[in-house]
This record gives sequence, C-alpha cells and structure tokens, in this order.
Amino acid sequence: AALALAFMAAVIAQPLVAQDAPPRISHQPADGRPYSAAVQVGDMFWLSGKVGATAETRAMTDGRTAAETRNIMEAFRTLLAELDMDFGDVVQGSVYLADIGDYGDMNRVYGEYVPTDPPARVTMAVKELVGSAAIEISFIAVRR
Repeated sequence: AALALAFMAAVIAQPLVAQDAPPRISHQPADGRPYSAAVQVGDMFWLSGKVGATAETRAMTDGRTAAETRNIMEAFRTLLAELDMDFGDVVQGSVYLADIGDYGDMNRVYGEYVPTDPPARVTMAVKELVGSAAIEISFIAVRR
C-alpha cells in the first residue's frame, strides 16, 4: 500500500515539476546593495521601494511629503519607461508614511500620476524610514 501511495504521489506531482518557470531577471542592480530596482518574472515586475528625501526636502517645514512623493513618482516614471511601461501598467502600490497625518499631501500628488484607473494600494504609517525620509513607495507592475 505504501508503494502504491508513493507511486500515486509521484504521478500527481510530475506535471508540477515539469512546468518551466519563466526566468528571473534583475534590472538595475544597486551597486554594493543587496537589491535590484526591479525584478521581472515573465511580464510581472516587482519595483523596489524608493524614497524621495533629499537635502532640500529634509530642510522643508511645509510641503515636504508632497515634494518627496513627486520625487519618487518621477523616479518611477523614469524606471517604468526604461522597462517599456508606464503608470498604466502598475497594478499594486505600497505606501509607507513616517506620519499618517501626511496622507492627504501624498494622496494629492500620487493621484496626479494615476488620474484614471489607479492601481490597488495599501498605505501604512511606520515608525521611521531610511535616510529620514517622510515617505517610501513600491510598486508591482504587469506589462500589457
């Protein structure tokens, strides 16, 4: 009986093993850092989180989150174009805010880049972000 069960398990699992997975391609690996700007599997792309903090934005008292959001979205616009995509290909966004009170400023600028058919999104408050940033955003995109 054990032999019959082992044979059945092998027959059932065989089609799963035989499937070829699309290759994993890293785009713009970060020099000396353990991540890539984008990882592609088939037509799906995971875009690493970006922060928009600069010396200029860190010195701002008003409008900092809006300015950082714009910096991030422009960086993603450039990356998406390099990957032959645009914001219409983005299906999921994750937004991390150091202060949830900045949600309105972030949302206003974010909406300028996805005015119609926006992607699914989650927004969360976090204790702090790398580089003393006010915001970090990451995306998942599927090439149409």
